Amino acid sequence: MGIRPALIVSTDRADDARSWALEKGVLDSSFHPISLDDEIAWPMTDIIPCDFGRIEEMEFQPRTAIDPHVRLQQALPNMEIPRRWEMLGDLALLPQNALLDGDESTWTAIAQALHCQRVARQAEIEAGPIRRSQVEMLLGNDGWVNHLENGVRYLFDVSKVMFSSGNITERRRMGKIDAAGDVVVDLFAGIGYYSIPLLVNAGVSYVHACEMNPDSIEGLTKGLSANMVTDRCHILQGDNQEAAPRLKGVADRVLLGLLPSSKEAWPLAVECLKIEGGVIHVHMNATEESLEDGTFVSTTVEEFQALDCEVEVLHLENVKSYSPHIRHVVLDLKVTKL
Repeated sequence: MGIRPALIVSTDRADDARSWALEKGVLDSSFHPISLDDEIAWPMTDIIPCDFGRIEEMEFQPRTAIDPHVRLQQALPNMEIPRRWEMLGDLALLPQNALLDGDESTWTAIAQALHCQRVARQAEIEAGPIRRSQVEMLLGNDGWVNHLENGVRYLFDVSKVMFSSGNITERRRMGKIDAAGDVVVDLFAGIGYYSIPLLVNAGVSYVHACEMNPDSIEGLTKGLSANMVTDRCHILQGDNQEAAPRLKGVADRVLLGLLPSSKEAWPLAVECLKIEGGVIHVHMNATEESLEDGTFVSTTVEEFQALDCEVEVLHLENVKSYSPHIRHVVLDLKVTKL
């Protein structure tokens, strides 16, 4: 048994209450709801303002844990289910090419098995500088999600904006680095993948966020509001080649979160640093061979030195596999302008 906040509503509002709690990211699905005569009590993870029902503390019965793969196979006994998927808020995102012969009944069964409201399927990222998502909505028409991760809320439309669950370790790391009081320039901000953890968990004082994708900017704006840090971030919309020169000499720390290569923005990053220098987080794709023999690090350092900088390697973070024999890495450099 467990004592949890409970959202108590009349039975005719039960579905509305569950949908609202899911949307807000506060429904505690690890406990069973409780039937109270003509009312339903939904277990919640947190107490937030609600326009209907009432909030009380109650004792709930925990659900018996069942492997979601088992639930999905039971729901679709005659189909080959995917080995993995992503849960983004109340939306299940299936891998590309999964269940291509599925229909509406398939998507409904998946939603019931995975305790979600919507189902979508990955697709190839659109070519071009914006790299727009082309996710296909299978159940539900609205792609907007409210995804909670490491105490940070990310808001975005999965059908328009990409979100890599494989980067979770780097998002977590950004929230834990020693950056309290820093001014940050994020040259490829997206929806705030790394900037918002820095604001919420690492205590940076201010972020200048450069982004050219209007859909990402909408998500970033909503994410800043949801995390109550809007007043500590300035969004510069457009090409960072035009925006970054306005940020010359302001940053203690610069983020270069672009794959497969952030190299084009390296001179901009150096110019954004304060006169005494600072830290640059360089995201790149690197071959496993270049990581093993050290040439990736040495070559990167040499190229920053060629920008009239003194460079010290602070850390190399191996984030994830990007493709066969290619790794997504982040090289943290302390850079001092000469």
